[in-house]
Amino acid sequence: MNILPLQRVLRLFTCLFCTCLGAVPGILADKHFSPPSITTIPGFEVRLAASPPMVGYPMMACLDDRGRLYVAESDGRNLTTREAIERELPRFVRQLVDLDGDGVFDKSTIFADRMTMPEGGLWHNGALYIISAPYLWRLEDEDDDGVADKREKILGTMEFDGRANQHGPYLGPNGRLYFSGGHFGYDLVGIDGTRSGLSRAAGVFSCWPDGSDVQVEGQGGVNPVDIVFTANGDMLSTCAIFDSFGGQRHDALIHWMWGGLTQRVYGSPLLPETGFRLPAVSRWGQVAPAGLMRYRGQSFGEAYRDTLFACQFNSHKVVHVRLEARDGSFVTVENDFLSSASVGFHPADILEDADGSLLLLDTGGWLSWGCPFSKNAKPEIKGAIYRIHRQGSSSQQDPRGLTLAWDSLDPEGLVHLLRDSRQAVGDRAAETLIKRGEVVLDVITSAISSSAETAFRKRCLWLISRLGSKSGLEVLQEALLDPDPGMRQVAARSLGRLKDMSAVEPLARLLDDPSPFVQAAAATAIGQLGDKAALPSLFHNLDSSDPLQTRHAFVYALIEIGDPVGVASYLSDDTHPYRQRIALRVLAALGSNLDAGRVVPLLRSSDSNVRQETRRMISSRKELKDEILQVFRELVAEHEGGAANEQLIEGIVMAYAQDDAFQAILLEILASTEVKPEVQGQVLAALGFLDDFPQSLHECVLLGLNRSASEVRAEALNIAQRYEMSPPVLVAVSLLAKNEDESPATRASAMQVLAKHQGYLSDAYFAFLVRLLTDEQTPVILGRQAAQALGSLRLHLLNEPQSDALIQTIAGARSFYLPGLVRPFALGREPNPPEESVIDDVAWNLLGKKLAAALEKSPGLTSLQIGQRREIMKAYPDINKGAHAALSGVLKNGFPGQKEQESAIKSLLNVLDSGNASRGRALFHDQRVSCGACHSIKGQGGQLGPNLTKIGRIRQPRDLLEAILYPNSTVVNGYEHYVLETVDGESYGGIIQRETKDAIYLKNASMRGVRVARSQIHRVTTSSISVMPSGLNQVLSRQELLDLVAFLDTCR
Repeated sequence: MNILPLQRVLRLFTCLFCTCLGAVPGILADKHFSPPSITTIPGFEVRLAASPPMVGYPMMACLDDRGRLYVAESDGRNLTTREAIERELPRFVRQLVDLDGDGVFDKSTIFADRMTMPEGGLWHNGALYIISAPYLWRLEDEDDDGVADKREKILGTMEFDGRANQHGPYLGPNGRLYFSGGHFGYDLVGIDGTRSGLSRAAGVFSCWPDGSDVQVEGQGGVNPVDIVFTANGDMLSTCAIFDSFGGQRHDALIHWMWGGLTQRVYGSPLLPETGFRLPAVSRWGQVAPAGLMRYRGQSFGEAYRDTLFACQFNSHKVVHVRLEARDGSFVTVENDFLSSASVGFHPADILEDADGSLLLLDTGGWLSWGCPFSKNAKPEIKGAIYRIHRQGSSSQQDPRGLTLAWDSLDPEGLVHLLRDSRQAVGDRAAETLIKRGEVVLDVITSAISSSAETAFRKRCLWLISRLGSKSGLEVLQEALLDPDPGMRQVAARSLGRLKDMSAVEPLARLLDDPSPFVQAAAATAIGQLGDKAALPSLFHNLDSSDPLQTRHAFVYALIEIGDPVGVASYLSDDTHPYRQRIALRVLAALGSNLDAGRVVPLLRSSDSNVRQETRRMISSRKELKDEILQVFRELVAEHEGGAANEQLIEGIVMAYAQDDAFQAILLEILASTEVKPEVQGQVLAALGFLDDFPQSLHECVLLGLNRSASEVRAEALNIAQRYEMSPPVLVAVSLLAKNEDESPATRASAMQVLAKHQGYLSDAYFAFLVRLLTDEQTPVILGRQAAQALGSLRLHLLNEPQSDALIQTIAGARSFYLPGLVRPFALGREPNPPEESVIDDVAWNLLGKKLAAALEKSPGLTSLQIGQRREIMKAYPDINKGAHAALSGVLKNGFPGQKEQESAIKSLLNVLDSGNASRGRALFHDQRVSCGACHSIKGQGGQLGPNLTKIGRIRQPRDLLEAILYPNSTVVNGYEHYVLETVDGESYGGIIQRETKDAIYLKNASMRGVRVARSQIHRVTTSSISVMPSGLNQVLSRQELLDLVAFLDTCR
C-alpha cells in the first residue's frame, strides 16, 4: 500500500536554531522530499509522521510519557575516526511534538546538540537515557523548554569509529538498564567501581539506572543491536554478524542467557566458557538488522500481541516475528510486514506509540560506513518517520492517561490501572506504584492472590521485585510454587538478582521443574547467589539430554559458585560420565590446580566424551607432561580428525615445542608413513605459529620438505619463509626450486624462501618468476606469489640485467602484482652493504628516475596505497635530486576519484544485458581469475571471503560492479582487514579467522595463516583496505566483467 499524502500541505513547524535560543516557527515543508513507495501486508496503511526539514536522517528514537518523540539523528556525514567525530561533534537528539494529536508531528526542537554518536534512547524517571559513545548519558530538561539543561555521564567508556556499534539503553522488567556494545572495545566502570573489564568482544551489558552494578550479561557476534524482553524476562536482541561460518555472513536474532557466549565471539571474551555456545533463534543472512520491538498493544489485533517487529536495513523491509517457546528457547515464524523497492529506504528503528500504531524511522541514504552493501553515500536521499495504522481500527481516547489525576490515585486505583488496555497508562501506573515504595506491597500482593489473569499477575510480580522490600522477597519465594511456569520463572529471576540468600533451598527444588525455562532461571539464580550448599543439587540434576540453554545455565552456575574442591569430588563418579565431563569443564574455567590422581585416570574412561574433555583440559598443563605427550601420540594416530583435535594438536605443539622429548616425537611423526599427511601438515602449521623457531626443530622442516604430499611441503616452506633456516634446509629448498617437475606454485614458494634468506636469486630463477608475472594465463594467486618473491630481493644484490628486468616488469605490472614488486624500493638502500655491492648516489638517483618512469606506465599504479607511496618517497628524500621530483609527480596521482569510479561503473551498467551467465560461471572457477580461491558458491571454493551463494539476492548489479572494480569501497562487515601491531614494532594484516584467550589468528590474501599472541599485541586497528586486491579489470576484458556480474546476479 502506498503512503497516504499529508493531510496538510506546507505544514508549519517550529525549529530550534543551533544557537539554542528557542523554538522559532515558520519553516516550510521540504518541497524536494519525495517519500518512497512503501508496501505493507493487506489491512495496514502508512502515513508520513515527520519529513524533511522536520527531520533529516533519523536513526533511533523513544517516546516520553507525554508522547514527545526523541530522535537520535545524524547530520548526514560519514566520519570514520574517533578523532574526527570528537572534533566535529556532528550528531544530535531532536525532540518532536504532535501539538494537535492528529498523529503528525508539528514542532521540532534540538533537545541535545554537539554529540558524538547518539544511538538509542529511553525515557525513564523524567529524563532521557541514551548511549552516545564513549558514555551512557542521562539528559534532563529542567525547565521544560525542549532543551536538555543537564547532561550527566552514567558510565563509560566505549570505543567508536563512526560505525553503529553501541545501542540503548533499554529498560528491563526488573528495573535495570540494558545496552549493547560492539567489538571496537570498552572498559565500563560504574559509579560504585564495578566494571566490565577491558575487552573488544561485543556483548550485552546492564546496570542500575544510577550507573551502579555494571554486569556483562552475555557476549558474542560483532554488533548486537536492539534488545527486547518477553513477559517472563527472556532477553532477545538482533545482532549484525552473528557469525560467518562457511564464508557466509549471518545476522541473527539471539536469545541471550545469563553469562552466555554465542557460537562465535569476535574478540577475547570476559565471560568463562561453559562449552554450550548459544545458537541463533533465527539466522537472516546479511540483512543488517536494526530496530527491534515487542508489540504490546491491541489495535493490531490479538494475533500481533507479544510478537516482534524487526527492521532489516539492507533488505529495505520490516519483518514480523512470532516467537514460539521450544526446548528452553524459541523458534520463529516470520513474514515480511513492510518493504520498499527504493534503494534509499533504510528502516533503522521501529517503536510502538501509545495508541497502538507503530512509528518507523527511515534514515535515508546517507550511511555508507559500516553495514550498507554499497559504500556510495547518498546524503541527498533524506529520511523520514512514518506511522503505521491498522485500517479500520478505532482510536483510543486519552491513550496516555494525561487527563487522569495521578497524584490523587490510591494504591488500589493504581493497581487497577495496571490492567488498563492502554499500555502507556499501565506503564505509568507501574512506575507510580514503584515511587510510592513498600506501602503498596500489600495491595499488589492481594491483587496477585485474587487474580487468575497470568499476564497481570506476572506484571505485579515484577513490580514487587522492583520495590526492594524484604517482605517482597517472601512474596517472590511463595511464587516459586505457583502453578504457572511464567510466574515461577519471574520469581526465580528476581530472587537471584536481589541476592536473597534464603531462597537457595526453594530455588534448588526447581532444578528438576517440568519447564526448561524455569530450570534455567533457577540455576541462574543459584549461581548469582553463589552458595556452595547448592552444589550437590546442581550436579544431581545435570542431564545431558536437557536443552542447550538449560545445560549452559547449570554449568555457568557451577562456575559462579566457584568451589573447586566440591566440584573435583565428582571426578570419581564413574557411574555418571556426564557429571565427570561437567566437573572437568568447570575446573578448567576456574583455572584450578589439578589433582593428577583424579584427572589422569579419566584419559582411559570408557566414555569417549570424558576422554576428549580430559584431553582438552590437560593439554596446556605442563605439570602433566608425560600424560600430555601420550595424548599427543594418540591424537596424531586417530583416523577421526576435526577442528577439536586440530586445536588440541596446535595447543600441545605450542606448549612443548622447546622440549627435547617432544621434539623427538615430532621427528618420529613427520618421518612416519603411517601418519596421515593431513595431520603432518597440522603439526607443521602449528610449528609455524611459534614466536621463535629453535635450531633443533630445523630437522622437522627438512622432513616436511622431503615429503611427497603437497600440503606437507607447503607448510614446511611456510616455516622456512618465516624463520631463519640452516644450510641443509636451504639446500632442500633449492632442490625444490630447481626441480622442473614440481608445480609452479611449489617452485615459486621455494624461490621466495631463497630470496628472503639470500636477498638475490639466480638468473634462471629470476626469469622464471618474471615469466609467471607476464603470462596472462598465470593464476592471480600464483602471480602474487611470484611478485612477493621478487619483492623479497635486495636491490644492491641484483645484477644490472635483473635490475632492468625488475623495472620493466613494474612498468607492465597489474594491480594484483605491483605492491609486491615495488617493495625493494620502499625498503631503500642497504645501510651497510659489502663494498662491491654499494649503490652510490648517482646510481640510486638514476634507479629512482627509472622507477618513476615505470610507475607512470604501470596499469597497477592505483593499487599502491598511501603508506607504500610514503615509504618509496622516504627512500628518496633528497629534494634536490631528480628522482625525488619524478617520483613525487607520479605518486601524488593515480587514485581514481569518485567521478571516475562512477563513470566506469555507469559505462558497464549501460551494457549489462550483454553479459553471459554461463561464461561467467566458468570464469568464476577459472584458476586464472581465482575468484573461487577465496569465495565459495554452493559449497565449492574457498572461505577467506564472503560466501556468494545468494549474492544476487542481496546485491544489485551496481553493487557487484563496485565490489569487483573497487573492493576498497565496499568492504563487507565481518571481513574487515585487521592490522595487529606488536610491542616490538612488527605489524601483521589479514582477516581474523578465529580468536582464543591467548592469540588472534589472521589469514592474509596469500592464504597464509598468522598467529599473534595477545601478550605481544600493542594495538588492533581495522584498515580501509580490502583483503581482496583491486585490479580485476586488468585481468578480465570488459566482456568478461559483464559475464562475471551476470553469473553473480543469478546466485540467489
